[in-house]
Amino acid sequence: MITENEQERLLQALRRDLDRARQNPDIWADLAFTAAHTDEGRVLDRNRAARFKVLWALQYDRDDRDLPLLRFLLQQQISYYRQAVPWGLAPDLTLAGFLVTEHRQVQDVWLHWEAKNISFDTALGYSIFHLLTPGVAATLDAVRTSSHPDRDRVLGDIHPDRHTDAAVQDWLTQQQERFPSDPADESWQTWAHHAARLGEREASRLFMIRWAEGQPRTETTLNTLQFHLAQLGYVPEAVEVQKEAVAIGDSSWSGAKASKLLTLVRLQRQAGNFPGAFQALAEIESALPPDKQGFEQGIWRHFVKEYFLLVPAAPDRPTARRLLTASGRHLQGIPRLWMDGVLDAALAAAEHLSDSDAIHRYQALRQTAQCERDEEIRQAQHRPASGAADTP
Repeated sequence: MITENEQERLLQALRRDLDRARQNPDIWADLAFTAAHTDEGRVLDRNRAARFKVLWALQYDRDDRDLPLLRFLLQQQISYYRQAVPWGLAPDLTLAGFLVTEHRQVQDVWLHWEAKNISFDTALGYSIFHLLTPGVAATLDAVRTSSHPDRDRVLGDIHPDRHTDAAVQDWLTQQQERFPSDPADESWQTWAHHAARLGEREASRLFMIRWAEGQPRTETTLNTLQFHLAQLGYVPEAVEVQKEAVAIGDSSWSGAKASKLLTLVRLQRQAGNFPGAFQALAEIESALPPDKQGFEQGIWRHFVKEYFLLVPAAPDRPTARRLLTASGRHLQGIPRLWMDGVLDAALAAAEHLSDSDAIHRYQALRQTAQCERDEEIRQAQHRPASGAADTP
């Protein structure tokens, strides 16, 4: 019942914001992409949550009169992705595109093309079918008569044998199922993700737990729940879920248990539980693959990295020093140390203890590893393509 109450509270807030946007286009400026910058140089959007509230509300309350608002929201999502999302594709963009494409207006072809061409990920994930809902013939005619610089690219991407009106309708039906108009048809997992986008941490937590309660208690379910709880900041709860995941036997590959324990170490460290993190590290040692050089060498690098990362979290200096010594011992024999940030963690641990010998040693190791990386890249660039014919 608590989740249903949270659901209704959110719906009421969504409806209020949508009503204001419908009644007064002047407030659309409060939904526009507005860049903000973090100290680390990341670009954020001050209005992302406010814009998504209106967009989500429009999913459940569709009206032909909303097309100008929908176009505006899609354009702002495009601006947000161009400025702040260098990779990836999430429902905040695909929902906006779907709601516009439902209106089947040929003049929106280039707006959808712009959304599709933001990045490598949107080029793959934002379907060409968005452009075709006015009808394949109508879209082709509009593109052929256009002076748009990408005219030929669009024509080249549309294949009449595959992109038929029947195929467009099938795709549109799939999208309508993906973005239902009735909130009751939305999965609890989607509610959890959308609530997180709005900064509704506790509601998101409740929705994801409710989703997990209705799923088989498999490793996939537990991984999804653990990751979501940790992302929301509920790290102690994520720890308990990961303990359950570790207890599930998995023989799919030899490093499976070690991999799950590494996640547990990371979560325990984030929760500030040094004893729990150290205990999980000790368990990993018996689960590690014996060969540091083989296919599973990455497990070894991450294991040693977590050892180094625990040094600053140690309760006292003698414990920290023992950890640093053990970390260095485990590091021996592991190849490709330029990967996974293991030497950065080693150097940070040595600096934490002001150990000048260890600092110099890991600085030298990092320099050597960088040279090995450069040489590996050079060899890969000059390696003949597989199957290439010999030059006479």
